Amino acid sequence: MNHLAKILKPLMMTILFVVTNCICAQSYHSSSKKAIKHFEKSRQEFLNENYESAMSSVNKALRCDDKFTDAYLLKAELYLELKEDSLAIESYENVFKIDSMSFPKSSIALAKLYSKGFQFDKAIDLLNWYLALDNQRESLRKLAEQQLSVISFQKSLVENPVDYNPENIGGVNTLADEYVNQYYVNEDKIIFTKRYKSDLEENPYLEENVFVTMKYDSLWSLPELLFDNLNDIGAANISADGDEIYFSASGWENGLGSCDIYYVIFKNGRWSNPINLKSVNTSGWESQPCVSHDGKELYFVRRNKKTGTSDIYVSKRSDEGKWQSADCLGPNVNTEGNEMAPFIHYDGRTLYFSSDTRLGMGGYDLFMSQRDDNGEWKESVNLGYPLNTYGDEINLVVLNDASKAYMSALRKEGNGGYDIYEFDLDENFRPRYVEVEKPSVEEYYADALERHNSVVLKNIYFDFDSADLREDSEGGISAVYDFLRLNPDKNILLEGHTDDVGSEEYNLLLSKKRAESVKSALINKGVSADRIKTKGCGSSQPLSTNNFADELKTLNRRVSMSLID
Repeated sequence: MNHLAKILKPLMMTILFVVTNCICAQSYHSSSKKAIKHFEKSRQEFLNENYESAMSSVNKALRCDDKFTDAYLLKAELYLELKEDSLAIESYENVFKIDSMSFPKSSIALAKLYSKGFQFDKAIDLLNWYLALDNQRESLRKLAEQQLSVISFQKSLVENPVDYNPENIGGVNTLADEYVNQYYVNEDKIIFTKRYKSDLEENPYLEENVFVTMKYDSLWSLPELLFDNLNDIGAANISADGDEIYFSASGWENGLGSCDIYYVIFKNGRWSNPINLKSVNTSGWESQPCVSHDGKELYFVRRNKKTGTSDIYVSKRSDEGKWQSADCLGPNVNTEGNEMAPFIHYDGRTLYFSSDTRLGMGGYDLFMSQRDDNGEWKESVNLGYPLNTYGDEINLVVLNDASKAYMSALRKEGNGGYDIYEFDLDENFRPRYVEVEKPSVEEYYADALERHNSVVLKNIYFDFDSADLREDSEGGISAVYDFLRLNPDKNILLEGHTDDVGSEEYNLLLSKKRAESVKSALINKGVSADRIKTKGCGSSQPLSTNNFADELKTLNRRVSMSLID
């Protein structure tokens, strides 16, 4: 059982004591028959999850007997269900003020709440008090000792915070859950899995798909599906050369288990059909693939059929290019709980992952393990507070520069579910810097147009309500010219776009003029006019939603390029 479950267990154990052991009046800490009657009604309503009615009845019990510790204990449990931690603390404290020995084991639950509110010293003192008592069950003593270790560790993290200033990446995030899978450096794009309710009016279900958002300067585009022809997939990862994409899918006809890892290959100008990675998949559950930068290792998560917990595994590629059967990473990474979302950095020796069992702030925390010169993984280290919190922090990816990082986390200030955040990783947890030679803009155009229908021209800028190229567009024009010069057999279609300010008729004309401006600039550099066609699209194909600030609308004032015969 993981740390979180062990810590939360006493919260249910205390009420379980009230429900199962306090059957006759002599078992209760009250002599008032009316109080006991209201209490028993409240207890039944609690079991039926009628919390409002249960709260009303327990308050009646306390009005009949304001020293009724059983009722205060039940009230604390009710507040926990209602996520009212401060009121739960107040009710637990009333139990101890009235009679600390009536329910001493509830100190474990109260200590947990203290630590959640950063009252670490109170929590530690309370647990030490409990551990000094005689005649307490050994299983509860072990639980208290474990929680004391966890809370002491949490205190040390909070007292030694890491450098962490996250920024929500904005319009990409929604009320649904967004889980970052990869930052693909070659094209400055984020690959992420989105978990959201289906469009079905009756019996909607949670659907998963992989999306892509492109970074233009410092702005993120509207997400698009990674695959047009594949649905209900997740956790995608692109190889460094861009020729392989790995992902997971559940319930497919050719699947070996409940969830399998698949991949597609780009060859002869097209993507292959999905291929089941049979050397890795089992009759169980495999997911969350991450291929190393050199393409020789594939990290993923496998779930244990017996325990239901998940561990991180690695498969190595043979000299013939075949993926081998996988090995578990061992106890310095994996625990008896859950490890998930492995990310192997470009340096090939630094692994980031999430765990709900290692010492941490609570929920899923982010950890790092580094491989030594003998190829062995070192003991994992917690990435610290306030990066890790009492909530869940998952799916960390770190760029090749060893500084910039992205993660998914559930935050009160977020957009709803799990959001993607950008931040600079604390220096204590950075991997080695790895130089990645990004393709030139003209190389990027050649590769992107082979794989996609169109591409947005880089470094081409227009002011609001203008079709005139800004002076800082010269580099962008030169890159398009170089692409055409290096590919004399290719002809292009330039499509102009606008934001949604103004009538659509006006925007169609403005967008056409923007495409013509780029064409004229290319002709002035020596490109034949016969090789370039133009079209205006108005505001019909936004890269960013137009209901945001003007800064984001600039993404929609653009020109895109596609190949034509």
